[in-house]
Amino acid sequence: MSEPKPLTGKVFFAGGENGLRAFSLDGVNWTHQQNDREGTILDRVAFANGHCVTAGRYGGERVSFSTKDGVTWERITLPGRRYVSRVEVLYVEKDQFQMILNSDGNIPQLYQSKDGLKWDKPIPLLDDPKVLRRDAHMRGVAIGEDGTLVAYGDYGARLYRKANQDKWTALKDVKAIDTLIDLEYGNGVFVGSGLHALRMSSQNGIEWTERIVGEEGEHLNAMIWDGQQFVGVGQGATYFSNDGQSWNRVENENAPTAAIYGDGLFIGVLWPGRILTSKDGVKWTEVHKFPNHILSLGFGVL
Repeated sequence: MSEPKPLTGKVFFAGGENGLRAFSLDGVNWTHQQNDREGTILDRVAFANGHCVTAGRYGGERVSFSTKDGVTWERITLPGRRYVSRVEVLYVEKDQFQMILNSDGNIPQLYQSKDGLKWDKPIPLLDDPKVLRRDAHMRGVAIGEDGTLVAYGDYGARLYRKANQDKWTALKDVKAIDTLIDLEYGNGVFVGSGLHALRMSSQNGIEWTERIVGEEGEHLNAMIWDGQQFVGVGQGATYFSNDGQSWNRVENENAPTAAIYGDGLFIGVLWPGRILTSKDGVKWTEVHKFPNHILSLGFGVL
């Protein structure tokens, strides 16, 4: 079998159990599949500076993989205490990879890197670890057009940081019932989603609208801004909105439990290892099945 050719340009990425890594140019045909040791979990991914970086864990270690062409990967062991530290968030800001690591009971630490291989010394996110619950894992970060960042996590945890500042501020008096599963920015507003079709929005990351909920069990696992509208993909229905406040509910078919959007196409996953695509976020079609479950999806440029 001939060696796969290096990838360039826009690509979709899927990563997951046993170190699974694969790419697709169209979301349908998946190639360049590689695996690592059994037990390797890759549940974070980001693109920057022509690199794709995916991170997770192997046993007590935090690990990451970086590639410039989808063929050759470099694997490193990340900083942090064995067994108790975890990669909580991997995102990109100002063409740099940003990684939030946390150890139980300690202040979350932010690491920065140009290539996902060499990481700068950590920056504490907060001054006081007590403002977050010990077990409140952070799950993701959304960035506004003015550079404001909002991080979200368990038990309703929400942090925000203004552009060009180092420290984050934790919102007070947040409720566990308002926990966000996903958060996206578009059209001048942050919009988050959660259990039972929970939707909340904010223009500044500090003041949030009253919660909106839908049908019981319609968990909105993905909130997507497709360039024109917000698309909340849930179990049983997809919700559409231009402003994050007025919504249109449409019953969906075979909806995924996680989804992204890129190049005019929605990509989703279902256990075990099933890749789905959709043009409208409503009708989903299975196009590929991996031997291992998918835990991270990404879209970017190599």
